[in-house]
Amino acid sequence: MSLEHRVIELENELAILKEEMKHIKSLLKITTEEADFDWAANKAGEWMIKVVYPGIYDQRMTPSVGFPKNRKKIADQIKTGQKMFIYVTKPVKRIIGLTRVISTVKAVEGKWPYAVDLEWVIGPKLGLTLAETALTIRPRIGETLYALKEETAIRIMEQLQAQPDLNEDELLILINQYLELTKKERVSYNEAIIRLKGAGLTEAAQALSSYRAQDGSVRGWDELAERGELYRRYPQARTAIWPDTYSLT
Repeated sequence: MSLEHRVIELENELAILKEEMKHIKSLLKITTEEADFDWAANKAGEWMIKVVYPGIYDQRMTPSVGFPKNRKKIADQIKTGQKMFIYVTKPVKRIIGLTRVISTVKAVEGKWPYAVDLEWVIGPKLGLTLAETALTIRPRIGETLYALKEETAIRIMEQLQAQPDLNEDELLILINQYLELTKKERVSYNEAIIRLKGAGLTEAAQALSSYRAQDGSVRGWDELAERGELYRRYPQARTAIWPDTYSLT
């Protein structure tokens, strides 16, 4: 073999080694980052946080939480006896209590076809913002469950125990607020795009047109437009889609 060919071979081998080192470093970085976090998204565990709507405040019903079709594998991992903090979405945006899982996953009717039943251990309370718990979680579309480290969960539990329970009048106010929110006009995906175009929000209409969920459907488009990435980029979009619910600010 000529010296020139050997040099070329060595350069190729060096390039391969560099790529392998880069891959190893990325794996080490991921492992370190995961170890530094108090939580993991879309994972079940002995301690969890579940993102729910304010209907959870209704004490006339056994509390339960649902999972979308594409999260069945996660729902199947949930076992009776596990603890689940309840984080209520907008307008509350707080962890309002702690529950215990009392059933295995079951099939149900509706938007969230898989559910587990719960019982209250602590709460409902006024609650804690994520910042008050020192968690770096920022709930995003598609993330409805977070596994927690035990020491983190115990800290949050102690914070909640320090708060008084909500009385019946306070719960009724919260339920009525939720019922008002659910009166939002029903708008289809295609009608939403038409309304955006009619309002002159062409870029927002194009962004919504290109949206697809992980399963290839347009499921979840309303969450995207109402409080997700579309709303953050085009705040006027939701007013154009639901003019009777939201006013321009």
